Amino acid sequence: MRGRDIGGPLAAAAVTALFLWSALSVASADDDLPIQFQGRVMWIAAQTLMVATDDSQSIRVDLTHVAQDQYQRLESNDRVVVTGTIPTGRNRVVATSIEPLEP
Repeated sequence: MRGRDIGGPLAAAAVTALFLWSALSVASADDDLPIQFQGRVMWIAAQTLMVATDDSQSIRVDLTHVAQDQYQRLESNDRVVVTGTIPTGRNRVVATSIEPLEP
């Protein structure tokens, strides 16, 4: 009898977990995490910028949504503020703006 008592809650938990998993897997652009951080330019190539944060994290930044005049004069070691989003399930930041910081 005891095994039957556990079956109901386990089945409900499994259905709930399946529902949450499917809801997370169809996340939209509205679910992107907004972010802003400071760092130093490590390198820039085409529409990708690599930034090192003050705590030694390297962050890959997609520049496809940033006006070129905001990043065309950047050089290695320039300090910048990056504003953008982290798309759900991605390992990069999609920037909306890059602003230089004064030394």
